[in-house]
Amino acid sequence: MKFFWSFILCVFLCLFNINKTNAQADTLHLYQSYYSFSNSEKAEWTAFENNWNYIAYTELKQKYNIKKLNCKNCGNFYADIYLEINESGKLTVSSFKKGKICGQSILNKGLIKEFEGSIKSQTFKYLKNKQFIARFGHILKC
Repeated sequence: MKFFWSFILCVFLCLFNINKTNAQADTLHLYQSYYSFSNSEKAEWTAFENNWNYIAYTELKQKYNIKKLNCKNCGNFYADIYLEINESGKLTVSSFKKGKICGQSILNKGLIKEFEGSIKSQTFKYLKNKQFIARFGHILKC
């Protein structure tokens, strides 16, 4: 019986340490969280994303010869970009964090600048004083 309780205690401590480690790792990211946006902020961000996907993202895919995203040839083309929006709604910082093109990390400085530049001139009416990392582009679930 003594070994049983010792075993239970060890399992409990291991599970506690695993959960503690995961929780700390998750808090390091500032990923976009819609639940923290008001309804008008969500609507504005969604409209911006849709517009960006339709125009800028399509141009980037054409320029870098990504005709179609599919699981056979190219399952992803995206960039995580850190954004800061000031009190007047102007996008003041857009900084590339990481990204992939067809499974490979984006190392092309020109492409990184194009990702950052495609959103730099944006001004928001409702989104103000926000800092987060947004994912631009797509990842297929193959």
